[in-house]
Amino acid sequence: MRPNDDVAVIDWLAGLFPVVPRRGTRLTFMFTDLEGFTVHAALAGNGAALRLLRRHDALVLPALRAHDGRIVKRLGDGLMAVFDSPVAALRAAVAIQGAAVRRRPAVMLRIGIHAGEVRWREGDLVGHDLNVAARVTERARGGRIVVSDVLRTEAAGVPVRFRRTRPLAIPGRAPVPLFRVEFQEGMA
Repeated sequence: MRPNDDVAVIDWLAGLFPVVPRRGTRLTFMFTDLEGFTVHAALAGNGAALRLLRRHDALVLPALRAHDGRIVKRLGDGLMAVFDSPVAALRAAVAIQGAAVRRRPAVMLRIGIHAGEVRWREGDLVGHDLNVAARVTERARGGRIVVSDVLRTEAAGVPVRFRRTRPLAIPGRAPVPLFRVEFQEGMA
């Protein structure tokens, strides 16, 4: 089997076993996003865009598997994954960014993580906490991980440092404190 076949099989299997949380179940949500993907695709073409997506998968999928993450869906130049624990999600994110830094040329991934409750709707997950996780990801720059205060609090014991950054404003709600994750190679 070719490497692309492996990815297709993983996606197919993920579709057979969708994440269907019970009401009240807390999950941890991770979003990945390739910084600059739209410009890259426009300038370098579709073939180069597909090669970059394969590099994304080569970095992300092994870490998801190693830390029991599950792909919920692909989002063009990234994906949404869920984990049962904040610790597993944060360890996976650190592993992904550590691998991305060693990659030449570097792959500039933005990762955002938040934990909370969601509902299942016709093969998809929906809910406020999932929306927050997506907005957290938008705050990350390439090569960075940004997490919510909920995630920071629940991921105690992971050897990383959290640096406060500008909170996420959500109309009608209290601002969500955000933290940039700092780590050294081999910390998590």
